[in-house]
Amino acid sequence: MMSIRRAAVGLFLFGAVCVFAHAQATADDPDVLLKQALRYGDLYNWADAASLFTQAEQLYSARGDSRNALYAHLGRLRSTMEQLSLPEVSEELGVELDKNPLLQSDNELRLFCLMVRGDIDGEIDAVPMRRDWEAALKVAQALGDKKWENRASGEIGFSLFLEGDMTAARQKVAGALIGATMLRDPGAQIRYLAAIGHGLVQLGSYDDALGYFDKALKIAAANPDSGYQFVVNEGRLQAFKRMGKLDAAEQLADEIIAQARARQKHVKETQALITAGTVAVAKKDEKKAVEEFQTAIDLAQKGGFTRLLADAQFYLEDIYRKRGDLPKAESLAVAAAESTRSSGDIYLLPQRLQALAQLQASQGKYRDASATYDRASDLLDAMIGNVWSAAGKIGLITSMSAIYTEHFALVADHLNDPAKAFSVLEHARGRVTTDLLMSGKLPDSPEELQIQKQISGLNLELTKANSAEQLREIRDKIFLVDQTRWVASASSPLKSRPWETIPLERVREGLAANELLLEYVVAEPHSYCLVISREFTRIIALANRETLEKLVAAYLKTLRMKGASKREGSELYTALLKDIPEAAKKHRLIIVPDGRLHLLPFDALVDASGQYLVYSHTITYAPSASAIYLVNSMMPHRPARQALLGVGGIPYDQTADLNKLAKMRGYTDDALVNLPASKEEVLAADAAFHTGANTLLIGPSATKSAFKHSDLDKRAIIHLAVHGVANEKHPDRAALILLSDSPSGDDGILEASEIVHVQTNADLVVLSACDTAVGSLQGEEGIANLSLAFMLAGAKNVVSTLWSIDDTSALYLMKRFYAHLAERSTVAHALTAAKRDMLKTFGAQAIPYYWASFRLDGVGDQPVSFNSKRLTTTK
Repeated sequence: MMSIRRAAVGLFLFGAVCVFAHAQATADDPDVLLKQALRYGDLYNWADAASLFTQAEQLYSARGDSRNALYAHLGRLRSTMEQLSLPEVSEELGVELDKNPLLQSDNELRLFCLMVRGDIDGEIDAVPMRRDWEAALKVAQALGDKKWENRASGEIGFSLFLEGDMTAARQKVAGALIGATMLRDPGAQIRYLAAIGHGLVQLGSYDDALGYFDKALKIAAANPDSGYQFVVNEGRLQAFKRMGKLDAAEQLADEIIAQARARQKHVKETQALITAGTVAVAKKDEKKAVEEFQTAIDLAQKGGFTRLLADAQFYLEDIYRKRGDLPKAESLAVAAAESTRSSGDIYLLPQRLQALAQLQASQGKYRDASATYDRASDLLDAMIGNVWSAAGKIGLITSMSAIYTEHFALVADHLNDPAKAFSVLEHARGRVTTDLLMSGKLPDSPEELQIQKQISGLNLELTKANSAEQLREIRDKIFLVDQTRWVASASSPLKSRPWETIPLERVREGLAANELLLEYVVAEPHSYCLVISREFTRIIALANRETLEKLVAAYLKTLRMKGASKREGSELYTALLKDIPEAAKKHRLIIVPDGRLHLLPFDALVDASGQYLVYSHTITYAPSASAIYLVNSMMPHRPARQALLGVGGIPYDQTADLNKLAKMRGYTDDALVNLPASKEEVLAADAAFHTGANTLLIGPSATKSAFKHSDLDKRAIIHLAVHGVANEKHPDRAALILLSDSPSGDDGILEASEIVHVQTNADLVVLSACDTAVGSLQGEEGIANLSLAFMLAGAKNVVSTLWSIDDTSALYLMKRFYAHLAERSTVAHALTAAKRDMLKTFGAQAIPYYWASFRLDGVGDQPVSFNSKRLTTTK
């Protein structure tokens, strides 16, 4: 008979697929029992494995087979851990690992024990969980076991997430999913698909999350031994609840609770009870919610599920807060924060401290509340510093933005400390851009460049697919390659460093006498403007978020429909600027917007005299006050660049494959039309700076490949007169559409995710394309759009658009803009002067639709500098 050791190793450690029906698992054959138990365990179906491990342990013990009895015992502990005291079992296993001779000499058995302890510690504390799995990884590597090397790496990723290291966590979990796919490991595929789905739920991408959960359920259905999918269905439940599908969420919660109780899976029962409680809260059934949370607390305390205990305490605290029992709520908030800290779940600790600070503030303990917010901010600084990718930093700041906003409001309303309020806000505002300016941008890794090449090639394949099956296969490949972007070792790398806010006094000293910096905070119950000049700093209270957003939405609708409502423009002026008398006196306004103010053209507001602000003010936009200060400090030391790279005149009507791809990938529903004036725009820019140093990519030469290989890091100006596509749901997929180049494997779609990897030091990038300033609002980080992508790539000033632009009026505006630039005007003055030229020339016909869409992000108070070193010209 084959030894049980070899069978166990073959089935569990090396992943051989060997399915046994229950009918074959005889009561007196421990080898068969253990094989089937391990099969279930390999698919993470520990509930169905429990009785088999128990029987096998008893039979091996009766035979005197201590080694395999221990193997089965460990399996029984793992499959019944939710019925045990987790801290006690973890301690027991630690002693065994240190002292049991079998676990010292038998690497296969030791790996199994480390895996069991890693799963148990994962329900208690992130740090020991990571240590368990790091030890497991070393044993798997010694055994040459690729499958468990991959799984251990994925589990380390989970622990790193809990510890707040977002980038490393995402890399490892995405890598584990890719590895599981390559190794044909269905259990791990299900586990890591579910994990990524849960992450997307946290980021608010519910439809995407459900896509991952559906993939996991499909794999589970093809592997019936995987059993009921608790983790997947818990993720679906969270998504349904956050999407407002409360009846579906309640029904699924009841199903999960029933399944968990039938299998005595107390961790899963506790998780489902907590989510069911949040559903009850959403349905305004407070009594049921309290019952669910209290039952969850009792189960978590009994089982030692510290993280889940923190969750239940946190949600129950909110109910007492709303009831007005603030001392009871504060007691629960303190307990939730302590339980979260004890569990090592660093990612959630800032939010738990936020809840405590809110309660302290509501009881008048303002300085205590500010200190608690500071603790949360310090944790966030460390977490943001540990993230090396721009996308990771943005996601983290977006999810935690309310902490900064609330702290700012507390300081503004109760502590009367503008310098402290400024420091609070600048910890988050435009953090990614500021990090880049302070730390510099590292070159892209070869992996990232290869990923971009693979996706371009697959996009080209997509246009050649002849069947639905081929389309599905190629899209699955694109999905898999997209995951590898998470794993690339230097994806948008930002050097990690301790965060230091630029002092307010230095920012003030950096402002010119005619400049006023207005940093807005859109919030409830009211909003604010932090007004900064060389002479003073103060905080002005404004209308609440709802009021401001309604005014912005109404005016934007009018402007985009080619209307001209001076009443609406005047109402917004009153709401945003009337209470700031210095705004009328200072001719240069630097706006740091918040929320939907990112989409508002301030120069189209109407002042008290009935005139558009563009007549009296030069207005620019910035991600933060710190970013403006840093760019101003750097500009005098920047070397002169070669002049212009211009792209335009693309024959879109002659590119059938590009049109097909644009539709298939969701960039547009209609055929791409030509932009006749775009060629003239590029030629006008060339004429303004005709030094022989320009490169023009016009017509058939305007490919993405040619653009990316045009010495982008040496350009003073980059002008793109092409089609642009915003994507508010997936801002990294916002794109500029150039020409494809099949021989080079180039798809022609220049997405924001690629732009951030471009190396440029341009003084000015002009995006004369539709909707390039439109994007996804990212909380205190700002707005994710094509303009931001170029700023992250290194551009110091970006002209972009807030809506679809008119080809003819854009040409006029750009000609005047470049004429003023050629006269050595600053970038900001040149754009403003061009708008005034249009108003002067066309009068009442020059409605804001034609000029207000164009905005300037950046400093803008320098002319463009360039030298005359000659480059190639292509027409």
